[in-house]
Amino acid sequence: MTEKGPALHRIAVVGCGLIGGSLALAWQRAGVAREIVGVDVSAEHLDIALEIGAIDRALTLRSAMQEADLVVLATPVKESMALLREIAAFRPAAGTLITDVGSTKRAICQEATRVLPEGVSFIGGHPMAGSEKSGIRAASPRLYENAVYVLTPNPGEKPEMIQRLRDLVQAAGAQVLILDPEHHDSLVAAVSHLPHVVAAQLVHQVAELGEDDPLYAVLAAGGFRDVTRIASGHPVMWRDILLTNGDRLRPLFERWKDQIEELLGWINRRDGEALETFFRQAAQWRDALPVRGRGAIRPAFQCTVDVPDQPGIIGTVATLLGEAGINLRNIAILESREDEDGQLSLTFDTEAGRDQAARLLAEHGFKVDPRM
Repeated sequence: MTEKGPALHRIAVVGCGLIGGSLALAWQRAGVAREIVGVDVSAEHLDIALEIGAIDRALTLRSAMQEADLVVLATPVKESMALLREIAAFRPAAGTLITDVGSTKRAICQEATRVLPEGVSFIGGHPMAGSEKSGIRAASPRLYENAVYVLTPNPGEKPEMIQRLRDLVQAAGAQVLILDPEHHDSLVAAVSHLPHVVAAQLVHQVAELGEDDPLYAVLAAGGFRDVTRIASGHPVMWRDILLTNGDRLRPLFERWKDQIEELLGWINRRDGEALETFFRQAAQWRDALPVRGRGAIRPAFQCTVDVPDQPGIIGTVATLLGEAGINLRNIAILESREDEDGQLSLTFDTEAGRDQAARLLAEHGFKVDPRM
Protein backbone atom coordinates (compact mmCIF):
# COMPACT_ATOMS: atom_id res chain seq x y z
CA MET A 1 0.00 0.00 0.00
CA THR A 2 1.43 3.39 -1.02
CA GLU A 3 0.41 6.73 0.42
CA LYS A 4 -1.90 7.12 -2.59
CA GLY A 5 -3.47 3.70 -2.11
CA PRO A 6 -2.99 0.24 -3.65
CA ALA A 7 -0.37 0.04 -6.39
CA LEU A 8 -2.47 -2.21 -8.65
CA HIS A 9 -6.07 -2.22 -9.76
CA ARG A 10 -6.52 -5.98 -10.05
CA ILE A 11 -4.54 -9.12 -9.39
CA ALA A 12 -5.93 -12.32 -10.94
CA VAL A 13 -4.88 -15.55 -9.24
CA VAL A 14 -5.45 -18.53 -11.52
CA GLY A 15 -5.46 -21.65 -9.37
CA CYS A 16 -6.78 -21.17 -5.85
CA GLY A 17 -4.84 -23.81 -3.94
CA LEU A 18 -2.22 -23.60 -1.23
CA ILE A 19 0.30 -21.53 -3.20
CA GLY A 20 -2.09 -19.23 -5.03
CA GLY A 21 -4.37 -18.86 -2.02
CA SER A 22 -1.47 -18.00 0.28
CA LEU A 23 -0.17 -15.36 -2.13
CA ALA A 24 -3.64 -13.85 -2.33
CA LEU A 25 -3.98 -13.78 1.45
CA ALA A 26 -0.54 -12.18 1.86
CA TRP A 27 -1.36 -9.52 -0.71
CA GLN A 28 -4.77 -8.88 0.84
CA ARG A 29 -3.05 -8.26 4.14
CA ALA A 30 -0.48 -5.97 2.49
CA GLY A 31 -3.16 -4.07 0.56
CA VAL A 32 -1.28 -4.08 -2.74
CA ALA A 33 -4.33 -4.12 -5.04
CA ARG A 34 -7.84 -2.70 -5.12
CA GLU A 35 -9.14 -6.21 -5.72
CA ILE A 36 -7.85 -9.75 -6.01
CA VAL A 37 -9.93 -12.09 -8.11
CA GLY A 38 -9.76 -15.84 -8.38
CA VAL A 39 -10.03 -18.28 -11.28
CA ASP A 40 -10.28 -22.02 -10.74
CA VAL A 41 -11.88 -25.05 -12.39
CA SER A 42 -13.27 -26.00 -8.99
CA ALA A 43 -16.27 -24.02 -7.76
CA GLU A 44 -15.59 -25.43 -4.28
CA HIS A 45 -12.07 -23.99 -4.24
CA LEU A 46 -13.42 -20.61 -5.25
CA ASP A 47 -16.10 -20.72 -2.56
CA ILE A 48 -13.48 -21.47 0.09
CA ALA A 49 -11.17 -18.74 -1.25
CA LEU A 50 -14.04 -16.27 -0.90
CA GLU A 51 -14.90 -17.60 2.55
CA ILE A 52 -11.38 -17.12 3.94
CA GLY A 53 -10.94 -13.73 2.30
CA ALA A 54 -8.24 -14.72 -0.17
CA ILE A 55 -10.16 -13.30 -3.14
CA ASP A 56 -12.78 -10.60 -3.53
CA ARG A 57 -14.56 -12.16 -6.50
CA ALA A 58 -14.57 -15.36 -8.54
CA LEU A 59 -14.40 -14.82 -12.29
CA THR A 60 -13.77 -16.66 -15.52
CA LEU A 61 -10.30 -16.39 -17.00
CA ARG A 62 -11.48 -14.06 -19.77
CA SER A 63 -13.26 -11.74 -17.35
CA ALA A 64 -10.36 -11.77 -14.89
CA MET A 65 -7.93 -10.78 -17.66
CA GLN A 66 -9.87 -7.73 -18.79
CA GLU A 67 -8.69 -5.35 -16.08
CA ALA A 68 -5.82 -7.30 -14.53
CA ASP A 69 -2.47 -5.60 -13.96
CA LEU A 70 -0.98 -8.89 -12.73
CA VAL A 71 -1.95 -12.48 -13.53
CA VAL A 72 -0.52 -15.28 -11.38
CA LEU A 73 -0.63 -18.80 -12.82
CA ALA A 74 -0.66 -20.97 -9.69
CA THR A 75 -1.04 -24.33 -11.42
CA PRO A 76 1.30 -27.20 -12.43
CA VAL A 77 3.80 -26.26 -15.14
CA LYS A 78 2.13 -27.97 -18.08
CA GLU A 79 -1.26 -26.50 -17.16
CA SER A 80 0.30 -23.05 -16.80
CA MET A 81 1.80 -23.34 -20.27
CA ALA A 82 -1.63 -24.22 -21.67
CA LEU A 83 -3.12 -21.26 -19.81
CA LEU A 84 -0.52 -18.97 -21.37
CA ARG A 85 -1.73 -19.99 -24.82
CA GLU A 86 -5.33 -19.40 -23.77
CA ILE A 87 -4.46 -15.99 -22.35
CA ALA A 88 -2.59 -15.06 -25.53
CA ALA A 89 -5.76 -15.73 -27.53
CA PHE A 90 -7.57 -13.10 -25.42
CA ARG A 91 -5.06 -10.48 -26.61
CA PRO A 92 -4.22 -9.02 -23.18
CA ALA A 93 -3.50 -5.31 -22.99
CA ALA A 94 0.03 -3.99 -23.28
CA GLY A 95 1.51 -3.48 -19.82
CA THR A 96 -0.09 -6.62 -18.38
CA LEU A 97 2.34 -8.61 -16.21
CA ILE A 98 2.04 -12.39 -16.02
CA THR A 99 3.94 -14.72 -13.70
CA ASP A 100 3.75 -18.33 -12.55
CA VAL A 101 4.79 -20.37 -9.50
CA GLY A 102 6.13 -23.51 -11.16
CA SER A 103 9.24 -25.42 -10.12
CA THR A 104 10.83 -25.30 -13.59
CA LYS A 105 11.33 -22.09 -15.50
CA ARG A 106 13.02 -22.52 -18.87
CA ALA A 107 10.12 -24.21 -20.68
CA ILE A 108 7.44 -21.78 -19.56
CA CYS A 109 9.62 -18.71 -20.12
CA GLN A 110 10.28 -19.90 -23.68
CA GLU A 111 6.57 -20.56 -24.21
CA ALA A 112 5.71 -17.06 -22.97
CA THR A 113 8.16 -15.51 -25.41
CA ARG A 114 6.63 -17.56 -28.22
CA VAL A 115 2.91 -16.93 -27.62
CA LEU A 116 2.39 -13.64 -25.77
CA PRO A 117 1.79 -10.47 -27.79
CA GLU A 118 4.28 -7.62 -27.75
CA GLY A 119 3.97 -5.38 -24.73
CA VAL A 120 2.82 -8.15 -22.39
CA SER A 121 5.45 -9.13 -19.84
CA PHE A 122 6.09 -12.60 -18.43
CA ILE A 123 8.44 -13.13 -15.50
CA GLY A 124 8.79 -16.66 -14.20
CA GLY A 125 8.46 -17.22 -10.47
CA HIS A 126 9.33 -20.05 -8.12
CA PRO A 127 8.35 -19.60 -4.46
CA MET A 128 10.38 -22.02 -2.38
CA ALA A 129 7.71 -22.44 0.24
CA GLY A 130 5.09 -25.02 1.01
CA SER A 131 3.37 -27.01 3.69
CA GLU A 132 2.72 -30.59 4.73
CA LYS A 133 -0.90 -29.75 4.01
CA SER A 134 -2.35 -28.85 0.62
CA GLY A 135 -5.34 -27.07 -0.83
CA ILE A 136 -6.94 -23.71 -0.23
CA ARG A 137 -7.97 -24.63 3.33
CA ALA A 138 -4.27 -24.78 4.23
CA ALA A 139 -3.50 -21.37 2.72
CA SER A 140 -1.79 -18.89 5.04
CA PRO A 141 -0.69 -15.26 4.62
CA ARG A 142 2.53 -16.22 6.44
CA LEU A 143 3.55 -19.02 4.09
CA TYR A 144 6.14 -16.89 2.28
CA GLU A 145 7.68 -15.15 5.27
CA ASN A 146 11.48 -15.32 4.88
CA ALA A 147 11.16 -17.86 2.06
CA VAL A 148 13.36 -17.60 -1.03
CA TYR A 149 11.27 -16.58 -4.03
CA VAL A 150 13.11 -16.88 -7.35
CA LEU A 151 12.21 -14.62 -10.28
CA THR A 152 13.42 -15.53 -13.78
CA PRO A 153 12.88 -12.68 -16.24
CA ASN A 154 13.65 -13.27 -19.89
CA PRO A 155 16.53 -11.25 -21.40
CA GLY A 156 15.39 -7.76 -22.32
CA GLU A 157 12.52 -7.63 -19.83
CA LYS A 158 11.67 -4.08 -18.73
CA PRO A 159 13.40 -3.22 -15.43
CA GLU A 160 10.24 -1.55 -14.14
CA MET A 161 8.28 -4.79 -14.57
CA ILE A 162 10.93 -6.77 -12.71
CA GLN A 163 10.84 -4.19 -9.94
CA ARG A 164 7.04 -4.29 -9.78
CA LEU A 165 7.01 -8.05 -9.26
CA ARG A 166 9.94 -7.87 -6.84
CA ASP A 167 8.00 -5.35 -4.73
CA LEU A 168 4.91 -7.57 -4.69
CA VAL A 169 6.88 -10.66 -3.71
CA GLN A 170 8.58 -8.75 -0.93
CA ALA A 171 5.18 -7.48 0.22
CA ALA A 172 4.27 -11.15 0.75
CA GLY A 173 7.27 -11.46 3.08
CA ALA A 174 9.61 -13.38 0.77
CA GLN A 175 13.26 -12.80 -0.14
CA VAL A 176 13.75 -12.28 -3.88
CA LEU A 177 16.49 -13.97 -5.89
CA ILE A 178 16.86 -13.12 -9.60
CA LEU A 179 18.15 -15.94 -11.81
CA ASP A 180 18.38 -16.82 -15.47
CA PRO A 181 15.73 -19.49 -16.28
CA GLU A 182 18.31 -22.07 -17.39
CA HIS A 183 20.53 -21.45 -14.38
CA HIS A 184 17.52 -21.89 -12.11
CA ASP A 185 16.60 -25.22 -13.67
CA SER A 186 20.15 -26.54 -13.36
CA LEU A 187 20.29 -25.59 -9.67
CA VAL A 188 16.94 -27.07 -8.66
CA ALA A 189 17.54 -30.22 -10.69
CA ALA A 190 20.40 -31.06 -8.32
CA VAL A 191 19.11 -29.77 -4.98
CA SER A 192 15.39 -30.50 -5.34
CA HIS A 193 14.32 -32.62 -8.29
CA LEU A 194 16.92 -35.41 -8.00
CA PRO A 195 16.38 -35.81 -4.22
CA HIS A 196 12.62 -36.11 -4.75
CA VAL A 197 13.07 -38.82 -7.36
CA VAL A 198 15.56 -40.68 -5.15
CA ALA A 199 13.15 -40.49 -2.20
CA ALA A 200 10.28 -41.80 -4.33
CA GLN A 201 12.44 -44.65 -5.63
CA LEU A 202 13.44 -45.61 -2.07
CA VAL A 203 9.77 -45.76 -1.12
CA HIS A 204 9.01 -47.99 -4.12
CA GLN A 205 11.88 -50.33 -3.23
CA VAL A 206 10.83 -50.78 0.40
CA ALA A 207 7.15 -51.04 -0.57
CA GLU A 208 7.98 -53.92 -2.92
CA LEU A 209 10.01 -55.67 -0.23
CA GLY A 210 7.17 -55.10 2.21
CA GLU A 211 4.70 -57.01 0.06
CA ASP A 212 6.07 -60.25 1.53
CA ASP A 213 7.15 -59.02 4.95
CA PRO A 214 5.06 -56.52 6.98
CA LEU A 215 8.04 -55.75 9.23
CA TYR A 216 9.43 -53.45 6.52
CA ALA A 217 6.49 -51.08 7.07
CA VAL A 218 6.85 -51.32 10.85
CA LEU A 219 10.52 -50.31 10.80
CA ALA A 220 10.00 -47.72 8.04
CA ALA A 221 7.67 -45.77 10.35
CA GLY A 222 10.73 -44.21 12.04
CA GLY A 223 13.78 -42.71 10.38
CA PHE A 224 12.96 -44.03 6.91
CA ARG A 225 9.72 -42.08 6.93
CA ASP A 226 11.63 -38.90 7.78
CA VAL A 227 14.33 -39.47 5.15
CA THR A 228 11.70 -39.99 2.44
CA ARG A 229 9.31 -37.22 3.57
CA ILE A 230 9.71 -35.34 0.31
CA ALA A 231 8.35 -38.31 -1.65
CA SER A 232 4.86 -37.19 -0.57
CA GLY A 233 4.74 -34.56 -3.31
CA HIS A 234 1.88 -33.80 -5.68
CA PRO A 235 2.06 -36.46 -8.45
CA VAL A 236 0.91 -34.16 -11.27
CA MET A 237 3.33 -31.43 -10.24
CA TRP A 238 6.26 -33.86 -10.15
CA ARG A 239 5.25 -35.42 -13.45
CA ASP A 240 5.44 -31.97 -15.05
CA ILE A 241 8.73 -31.16 -13.35
CA LEU A 242 10.41 -34.21 -14.87
CA LEU A 243 8.83 -33.60 -18.26
CA THR A 244 10.05 -29.99 -18.38
CA ASN A 245 13.46 -30.46 -16.77
CA GLY A 246 14.46 -33.90 -18.02
CA ASP A 247 17.51 -32.68 -19.94
CA ARG A 248 18.92 -31.23 -16.72
CA LEU A 249 18.18 -34.41 -14.79
CA ARG A 250 19.64 -36.92 -17.26
CA PRO A 251 23.32 -36.10 -16.59
CA LEU A 252 22.61 -36.06 -12.84
CA PHE A 253 21.11 -39.55 -13.05
CA GLU A 254 24.10 -40.73 -15.07
CA ARG A 255 26.47 -39.33 -12.46
CA TRP A 256 24.37 -40.93 -9.73
CA LYS A 257 24.68 -44.33 -11.46
CA ASP A 258 28.45 -43.91 -11.72
CA GLN A 259 28.71 -43.00 -8.05
CA ILE A 260 26.61 -46.02 -7.04
CA GLU A 261 28.90 -48.26 -9.10
CA GLU A 262 31.92 -46.74 -7.35
CA LEU A 263 30.28 -47.31 -3.96
CA LEU A 264 29.55 -50.94 -4.86
CA GLY A 265 33.19 -51.34 -5.84
CA TRP A 266 34.33 -50.17 -2.40
CA ILE A 267 31.93 -52.62 -0.76
CA ASN A 268 33.06 -55.50 -2.96
CA ARG A 269 36.72 -54.74 -2.25
CA ARG A 270 35.95 -54.19 1.45
CA ASP A 271 37.65 -50.80 1.19
CA GLY A 272 36.83 -49.44 4.62
CA GLU A 273 38.99 -46.34 4.21
CA ALA A 274 37.13 -45.24 1.05
CA LEU A 275 33.75 -45.88 2.69
CA GLU A 276 34.71 -43.92 5.80
CA THR A 277 35.95 -41.01 3.68
CA PHE A 278 32.71 -41.10 1.67
CA PHE A 279 30.54 -40.72 4.78
CA ARG A 280 32.87 -38.22 6.47
CA GLN A 281 32.92 -35.88 3.48
CA ALA A 282 29.15 -36.09 3.11
CA ALA A 283 28.66 -35.29 6.79
CA GLN A 284 31.09 -32.37 6.68
CA TRP A 285 29.45 -30.77 3.63
CA ARG A 286 25.93 -31.31 4.96
CA ASP A 287 26.77 -29.97 8.43
CA ALA A 288 28.28 -26.83 6.89
CA LEU A 289 24.98 -25.89 5.20
CA PRO A 290 23.12 -22.90 6.67
CA VAL A 291 20.81 -24.04 9.46
CA ARG A 292 18.46 -21.08 9.28
CA GLY A 293 17.06 -20.61 5.84
CA ARG A 294 14.51 -21.98 3.42
CA GLY A 295 15.94 -23.46 0.28
CA ALA A 296 14.65 -25.47 -2.65
CA ILE A 297 13.21 -28.23 -0.45
CA ARG A 298 10.69 -27.19 2.15
CA PRO A 299 12.15 -27.67 5.62
CA ALA A 300 10.48 -29.79 8.26
CA PHE A 301 10.19 -27.93 11.54
CA GLN A 302 10.38 -30.95 13.82
CA CYS A 303 11.77 -32.14 17.09
CA THR A 304 11.72 -35.45 18.91
CA VAL A 305 10.89 -35.82 22.59
CA ASP A 306 11.85 -38.74 24.84
CA VAL A 307 8.81 -39.65 26.94
CA PRO A 308 8.10 -42.32 29.56
CA ASP A 309 5.82 -45.16 28.51
CA GLN A 310 2.84 -44.23 30.65
CA PRO A 311 -0.85 -43.40 30.08
CA GLY A 312 -1.67 -39.79 29.24
CA ILE A 313 1.83 -38.69 28.30
CA ILE A 314 0.80 -37.59 24.79
CA GLY A 315 -1.99 -35.49 26.30
CA THR A 316 0.46 -33.94 28.75
CA VAL A 317 2.80 -32.83 25.97
CA ALA A 318 -0.04 -31.54 23.78
CA THR A 319 -1.59 -29.64 26.71
CA LEU A 320 1.70 -27.93 27.58
CA LEU A 321 2.06 -26.72 24.01
CA GLY A 322 -1.59 -25.70 23.71
CA GLU A 323 -1.58 -23.69 26.92
CA ALA A 324 1.50 -21.83 25.65
CA GLY A 325 -0.27 -21.01 22.39
CA ILE A 326 2.13 -23.09 20.29
CA ASN A 327 0.51 -24.50 17.15
CA LEU A 328 1.33 -28.23 16.87
CA ARG A 329 0.72 -29.40 13.32
CA ASN A 330 1.31 -33.12 13.81
CA ILE A 331 2.36 -35.59 16.49
CA ALA A 332 3.58 -39.12 15.85
CA ILE A 333 4.84 -42.00 17.98
CA LEU A 334 8.21 -43.42 16.97
CA GLU A 335 7.94 -47.11 17.71
CA SER A 336 11.40 -48.34 16.71
CA ARG A 337 12.85 -48.04 20.23
CA GLU A 338 14.61 -50.77 22.17
CA ASP A 339 14.45 -49.21 25.66
CA GLU A 340 11.43 -48.79 27.90
CA ASP A 341 10.81 -45.15 27.08
CA GLY A 342 9.41 -43.94 23.77
CA GLN A 343 9.77 -40.96 21.46
CA LEU A 344 7.30 -38.49 20.06
CA SER A 345 7.93 -36.71 16.77
CA LEU A 346 6.44 -33.21 16.82
CA THR A 347 5.93 -31.10 13.70
CA PHE A 348 5.29 -27.35 13.71
CA ASP A 349 4.25 -24.72 11.16
CA THR A 350 7.27 -22.52 11.78
CA GLU A 351 10.86 -22.70 12.96
CA ALA A 352 10.03 -20.28 15.76
CA GLY A 353 7.21 -22.55 16.94
CA ARG A 354 9.53 -25.56 16.95
CA ASP A 355 12.20 -23.70 18.92
CA GLN A 356 9.68 -22.33 21.43
CA ALA A 357 8.23 -25.82 21.97
CA ALA A 358 11.69 -27.33 22.46
CA ARG A 359 12.55 -24.77 25.14
CA LEU A 360 9.21 -25.22 26.90
CA LEU A 361 9.39 -29.01 27.00
CA ALA A 362 13.01 -28.93 28.17
CA GLU A 363 11.98 -26.60 31.01
CA HIS A 364 9.45 -29.25 32.07
CA GLY A 365 12.09 -31.98 32.23
CA PHE A 366 11.68 -33.58 28.82
CA LYS A 367 14.71 -34.54 26.76
CA VAL A 368 14.27 -32.79 23.41
CA ASP A 369 16.26 -33.34 20.23
CA PRO A 370 15.68 -30.63 17.61
CA ARG A 371 15.92 -31.89 14.02
CA MET A 372 17.72 -29.33 11.93
